[in-house]
Amino acid sequence: MTELSVVMPAYNEADNIADAVAEVRRDVFGAVPDAEMVIVNDGSRDETGEIVARLAGEDPRIRLVSQANAGHGAALRNGMEEAEGRMLLLLDSDRQIALDRFPAHWALLENGADAVLGIRATRHDPKHRLVLSRWMHRMLRTVFGEAPRDTNIPYKLVPRAAWREARAVIPPGCLIPSALLGVWLTRSRWRIEQVEIEHRPREAGETVLKPWRLTKFCWRALGDVRRFRRALKRG
Repeated sequence: MTELSVVMPAYNEADNIADAVAEVRRDVFGAVPDAEMVIVNDGSRDETGEIVARLAGEDPRIRLVSQANAGHGAALRNGMEEAEGRMLLLLDSDRQIALDRFPAHWALLENGADAVLGIRATRHDPKHRLVLSRWMHRMLRTVFGEAPRDTNIPYKLVPRAAWREARAVIPPGCLIPSALLGVWLTRSRWRIEQVEIEHRPREAGETVLKPWRLTKFCWRALGDVRRFRRALKRG
């Protein structure tokens, strides 16, 4: 079994993906040589897939998984299913998460932590994304009584075994599997460390979740939360 799988969904990130891979190779593979990177190309309309295919040809630790466009949540779930590592590092491809502190986070696993969840103390996102994050955190705290401090952060270092347990109650087709995985971890036996990470402004590309799509996203995410809660009660 590979020690670590980096799971990265990507959609129309041709301007970012090569640098995102370079940062993983430097900061993550440098700390954990026995690692792989699973990049899920979510039906990109630009050259994202071609760039990843070229990088995979140059480095066997990089794997390209392609799917028809189904959204970030589906791509993330697909990547977690494809991953072979003992641990999973969930990342986005926009390069907004600095990875230079990853070696210290990996060391936390050697000191008793089972999972490490990031916290964006200072965020560099458009206002509508900040609104979405606050809404999601409050909703999850209201429904479940507890949630990670940064519910939908795209930086989670978790055991693959934890995902294999959690996926039984996270609804198929869910928009927010990462957020619900975080909630599940806070309610489970796994020991969690929450750490502050550096969040950077997006330098290239555009966010997919535009303001006009926010209401639809929130409504569908609320349905996912309801289905998740019912599954937890049955389990």
